[in-house]
Amino acid sequence: MFRTGEGKPPPVSAFLLVPVMGLPILWLTFAAIGALPEGSNGLATHMLPTALKETGLLMLWVGAITGMLGLLAAWLVTHFDFPGRRLFEWALVLPLAIPTYLGAYTYVEFLDFTGPLQQLVRALSGAETLKDYWFPNIRTDTGAAIVLGLVLYPYVYVACRAFFLMQSGSIGSAARTLGASGWRAFFSVTLPLSRPAIVVGMTLAMMEVVNDLGAVQYFGVNSLTAVIYTTWINRSDFGGAAQLAVTIVLIIALLILAEQRARHDRVYAVHRDSRVAPVLERLVGGEAWLALGFCALLLLLGFGLPFGQLVFLALRNLRPETLDLTLSAGLTTITLAGTGALLTVIIGLFAARQSSPRASMGARAAIKLATLGYAIPGTVLALGLLQPLGTIDRWFNGVTVSLFDWRPGLILSGSIAALLYVYSIRFLAVSHSTLDAAMKKRGDTMLDAGRVLGVKGWSLLWRVDLPTLTPAILSAATLVFVEIVKELPATLLLRPLGVETLATVVYARANVSLFAEAALPALSIVLVGLVPVILATSWSGRRNA
Repeated sequence: MFRTGEGKPPPVSAFLLVPVMGLPILWLTFAAIGALPEGSNGLATHMLPTALKETGLLMLWVGAITGMLGLLAAWLVTHFDFPGRRLFEWALVLPLAIPTYLGAYTYVEFLDFTGPLQQLVRALSGAETLKDYWFPNIRTDTGAAIVLGLVLYPYVYVACRAFFLMQSGSIGSAARTLGASGWRAFFSVTLPLSRPAIVVGMTLAMMEVVNDLGAVQYFGVNSLTAVIYTTWINRSDFGGAAQLAVTIVLIIALLILAEQRARHDRVYAVHRDSRVAPVLERLVGGEAWLALGFCALLLLLGFGLPFGQLVFLALRNLRPETLDLTLSAGLTTITLAGTGALLTVIIGLFAARQSSPRASMGARAAIKLATLGYAIPGTVLALGLLQPLGTIDRWFNGVTVSLFDWRPGLILSGSIAALLYVYSIRFLAVSHSTLDAAMKKRGDTMLDAGRVLGVKGWSLLWRVDLPTLTPAILSAATLVFVEIVKELPATLLLRPLGVETLATVVYARANVSLFAEAALPALSIVLVGLVPVILATSWSGRRNA
């Protein structure tokens, strides 16, 4: 590890992270190209168009739903004063604690034939079978788009709320002074100015759609991620799966470019004038009730209904075997998440030190490339690690057999090492961004002072770096821990035989229509997911105080 501030770091120290973190994508790219001449053994011609069509439509619908709901909610809580506004301002972020696959499972349980809503319909109407009454089928592409939109709208809400709070209150006042009504000011001023924030939030939501596996499978959507999983698991067609995976990477790249372009466009936005705070217009009568009703309904559908359904099912199925299942899977999950968080934070700290302002442009660019794994779906990363890790295992076993007549087995591809590897690739960006921001905020003054006093190398790291970065390290570890607890696709593909996490237990039970038995593990995932939301809300409250 190089010493910050003592010249530019050796390029190799940063560049080594690129092939290590980018191994899955590099391997998949070569596998996809190699499968082109294989004909029927490669990507079937009918799979890609269907997967692209259904994935594209789902992304567009989810983007439209999240954009509309998130923008309207952010506009209401930042521009108007109505009953419950202070509560909704932070509570509307809570759906981020609900993983998309849990949102799908809970909505299906609630709206299915055996769910409480249809039971109430039958009780009131006297109907006995589906032939006696009509009820919409939730397991459709439309149902998937609505549920995903209700769970993912906070991405747009957070981006737009932050954007609105940065704007000067004089903008809205000027529009109203010129005679514009509230809605006209919204469409003429607020909406055009907030376009970059909307695009950023929608892009993040659509990236989550591409990454999702459990929800799209449950709703029967032939998305790219679901087709990749079935192509490899059911057909053992690695070449075809690799081609689909590379297609996803290209789609993600386009989304990233769109998101960066939107961020770049923010320079044209009007910056907030600190002398003119955003003015809250007080709503009264029917308008106040409409604003309250919209925010309450959005919070109910995005968080209240899934969380309430989980609590209800968990209490109804609270039995010794359910507790044993939750404790067993929970212990495995905590072990994996804790170890993965520790490893990822160590790599993130190394990457943050390598990408300091004093580092070379090449080193900073290399670190940026190495942290792109967060944008790549877990299914793609796991698929890209299966073969290379297996190849290393075979090579190592060949060496040990020839030298010692000993075969250690699948020490990488058949152990938790593969999971820790994919977690570090997937969530390095979370760790690095947190630590890098903390380092930039702290500056190098303390490090320079330590060097003047003769503290160098590892001693500087232990005596200055780590103590001053402890809050950021703990924050990064918490965020990575929660992300690993919720992670499903990569864990499904790379977990060793007999290893079950909370997410895989929920997935397995839901796929055989026994989700109620896994409600307690699912509730545990949501409770863990609430941690970063509560921490972020607390931090935001202190900052705005």
